[in-house]
Amino acid sequence: MIRAYLMNGYSMGIKYKNLCLANFMRDTRVNRIAGKSASPLKILCTPEGIRLQCFMKYFTEEMKVNWQHRDAKISSSEHMRIGGSEEMAWLQICEPTEKDKGKYTFEIFDGKDNHQRSLDLSGQAFDEAFAEFQQLKAAAFAEKNRGRLIGGLPDVVTIMEGKTLNLTCTVFGNPDPEVVWFKNDQDIELSEHFSVKVEQAKYVSMTIKGVTSEDSGKYSINVKNKYGGEKIDVTVSVYKHGEKIPDVAPPQQAKPKLIPASASAPGQ
Repeated sequence: MIRAYLMNGYSMGIKYKNLCLANFMRDTRVNRIAGKSASPLKILCTPEGIRLQCFMKYFTEEMKVNWQHRDAKISSSEHMRIGGSEEMAWLQICEPTEKDKGKYTFEIFDGKDNHQRSLDLSGQAFDEAFAEFQQLKAAAFAEKNRGRLIGGLPDVVTIMEGKTLNLTCTVFGNPDPEVVWFKNDQDIELSEHFSVKVEQAKYVSMTIKGVTSEDSGKYSINVKNKYGGEKIDVTVSVYKHGEKIPDVAPPQQAKPKLIPASASAPGQ
């Protein structure tokens, strides 16, 4: 019984060693294919920083790879993030500074040879990449904070004469955006008939009391701050009591149009 148990344990040990050897040979073969197919390092700028990329036939984050800066090994951190996808390894340099200039090396070890790809991120290469990163960062910040409409307005409204029309939406922006309504691209003169409310700098409504046929037309809301904004058009069709409801397409959520930060007036 004891001998059988020992023999079984010995057999399991042999199988485990063979499995480890097979895995090692497989990983070595994959690393060798990846290393030989590795492309030169390429620069990709993002709103977060400068990314160095190496493309290859295969890549997993479990592979034996190293990134180096000025011949010193890089450990993944908030400033230097290491990652990859199925066919690419990358190093993300977040919020780069002058200290991040220098030679970068990507290395794959296949059990026998080191496959290296290097790039000198200095001089013009760094200056151009840093300038593009700054532009992308500013654009992403502006996109995040520009004026925008949250919660849809319909693109078409059909209403009977004498009723009250109320268009409501929520707006966002940092700083708080300016909100302006237009009718047929002209300023709306506020009165008891036309009224506009903005509450808590985000809840917006336009009310038309006792609509008439003259109130038919295109109404636009422009939401804009210094980073830009959005414009939405709503077509209002008024019909008289007793008339057949106009045959129009079912209303859809109106699609906003971008207002660039350079626009000098909300109506542009």
